[in-house]
Order: sequence, then structure tokens, then C-alpha cells
Amino acid sequence: MFERWAACYASSMRLRSLGLTCAAFFTAATVACTTAPCNDIGCDGGFQWTGRPAGGATLSVGTYVLAIELEDDSYTIECTIEATVEASKCGEPTRVSGEVEWSLDLSLSQTDPDVWDPKSPVAGFYFRASDVSGSDDAGSYSETRGPTRVAIAIRREGEPVTEIDYAIEYVRDDEYRGHEDCGFCDEIQDRTHNW
Repeated sequence: MFERWAACYASSMRLRSLGLTCAAFFTAATVACTTAPCNDIGCDGGFQWTGRPAGGATLSVGTYVLAIELEDDSYTIECTIEATVEASKCGEPTRVSGEVEWSLDLSLSQTDPDVWDPKSPVAGFYFRASDVSGSDDAGSYSETRGPTRVAIAIRREGEPVTEIDYAIEYVRDDEYRGHEDCGFCDEIQDRTHNW
């Protein structure tokens, strides 16, 4: 009699354990379904700027220094312009003041932007800036913020070339990765300046 009762008891415990396991599984599945569906969709956002001489002219050979202000932060970037794009180069940004770790990219543009020709003369500058410091390293939360004020002054061999100052307003997409809890993207603001 005792053996029969023990077998029944063990059987009921296995069913109870199975029931708890199933309940835990369905609870986890429900939680998983209600968490944010963050993914790896990137944000092509922030500020971008194209600056070039007017009338289709190209940059003269020489040393150019770009002084860039992004809100309360400022940087300088030095570029050596030669006869062709492949012989020309720009150095890394040097921080002058400020604390925000802006993501900066400065490159040189060629005369025909649609056809890569390293022998082309340098037609101008292409610059991008955004702040992604609010993102987490794991990628589950991402922020791409654009600077609300951008000033760029260019000098060649110490002489002024051009100067601009923009106040920028962004359209902020709070669900660019699929859910508002995943972060936000300040949609790209594009400016062009000919001097």
C-alpha cells in the first residue's frame, strides 16, 4: 500500500514540476514578446555639410585649417591639398575645447561625386557630425543627436577662405529601431555652402 501511495505521489510531483516549468516558459515567452524589439537598424542622422568653391572651381594647392564649432565644443582639422584627391589628405580632428565626444568625419570631394577618380582635383570638403555618447555599448539602446549649432571657418595658408554659422533644428525619430525604448535618431540635416 505504501509503495502504491509513493508511486502516485512521485507521479503527481512530476506533473506539478512539469506544470511549473510550463508556467515559467509561458511567463518568459510573454515577457520576451512584450520587450522592445530593438535591432541593428542604423541611424544615418546628425549634421552633414558640403563646402566647395563656387562655379565648379577646385581647391587650390596648399594647407587648409578648418575651425569647427559644434555647440560648446570646438575642433580644428588640418588638410594638405595637392593636385589630386589621392595625393591630398586631412589629419584627425584636434579638440580645442568642450566635453562632448562628437563623432566627426571630414573627407575630400572630387569634381564628379558619382564617379571615383583618384586623379581628380579636390573639389571641396564633406563633413559629418553627430553625438552617439548616450548609446550603450551592448547596442540595446542607441542615441544619435545632431549639433544644434554648427560654425565652420576655413583658412588657407593662414588666410580666410570662408565662414558659416548655422542654427539647426532636427526631426527626432523616437522609433527608428522599431520601438521608443530602443533610442532615437535626429534625422540628417544637410547643408551646402559655395564660396
